[in-house]
Amino acid sequence: MQVGVTDDVVDHVDDEPEVSSAEESFLLATLSQGLVRPLTSADVVGRFAGLRPLLGRADGSSAADLSRRHALLRRDGVWVLVGGKLTTYRRMAQDAVDAVARDLGHERRCATTTLPLVGAVGVAGDPATRLVRRFGAEASAVAECGSTEPLADGLPMLRCEADWAMAAEGAVTVEDVERRLRLDLVPDWREAARPYLESVLAGRR
Repeated sequence: MQVGVTDDVVDHVDDEPEVSSAEESFLLATLSQGLVRPLTSADVVGRFAGLRPLLGRADGSSAADLSRRHALLRRDGVWVLVGGKLTTYRRMAQDAVDAVARDLGHERRCATTTLPLVGAVGVAGDPATRLVRRFGAEASAVAECGSTEPLADGLPMLRCEADWAMAAEGAVTVEDVERRLRLDLVPDWREAARPYLESVLAGRR
């Protein structure tokens, strides 16, 4: 089960934001209201925190009142995309591409709304299998990239996924692979997978 989120204003931005004890306590207390046994930090398997820029208001409204919409602003000849959400990234990209195209005198508009996501066309195989769920039509290519054995005992991630991350997704460090495979969400997963990832990357140098 995944729970979240909190919206708190921060004054300092870290390269790798972490869930604070106060945020975790708030989420656990809220969730526990509907459970027979209250949850504690010992029940938490993994944690994830992130920051998103929101468009502020001149009246000083709270974070909960801020708009989640994005805006494309012109600043000293440069287009700046601010605000928005991860789930609207294609619309954000569309607006940015259309703006730049207009500047360059091109009439053709961004085609993202008619382009399927990578792996979305020609999906074959059992949709219940991990590789088909994650990679769609690219599942067979991922399987051919390496072993289909787990990265380590008890992990759902497969070795071929790590090999694919390095061969096709631009991963060049252990941390890159961890992010692409979501290993960084659960400390135990990250620790268990490290030996294999480090050995593979050492062999590529």
